[in-house]
Amino acid sequence: MNKRRPALSLLEILIAVGVLAAMLTPVLFSFGAGTRGIQMTQEEFVAHNAALELLEQLCATPFRLIPLGSFTDAQLKDGLPMGPSHPLVFHVSPQAGLQRSLEIKEVKSGQLVRFKKIEVRIALLDRSGKPSGRVVTLKTLVANET
Repeated sequence: MNKRRPALSLLEILIAVGVLAAMLTPVLFSFGAGTRGIQMTQEEFVAHNAALELLEQLCATPFRLIPLGSFTDAQLKDGLPMGPSHPLVFHVSPQAGLQRSLEIKEVKSGQLVRFKKIEVRIALLDRSGKPSGRVVTLKTLVANET
């Protein structure tokens, strides 16, 4: 007695493979988008650390020695003085693909300078060296404790 067991036909297998391919296509495309997202996050992480490096250096500087004004990327290189005839120099890690800028202003109460407002901006550059439009900005106030 031979019993015939039901089996899958070639047509059923081809339909199953087609449905599976249709369902997996969006999943596979999401892997590529996720990789691009991770790369952007890594670049922003490096920019954030570069901003923190500069900000922490200025916060550790005595209040009277924190220079006022705007500084461009060319003025924020490692070993350059913090200002004309300034006794302290910047210690900045070289990072390709970043453009730094710094602005320091006084915040007064009457005639007394209470704070210095520090704003560090790091612009991310694209592969050709032009600004990509993505900017990391960190701001803080340093109190005059004297």
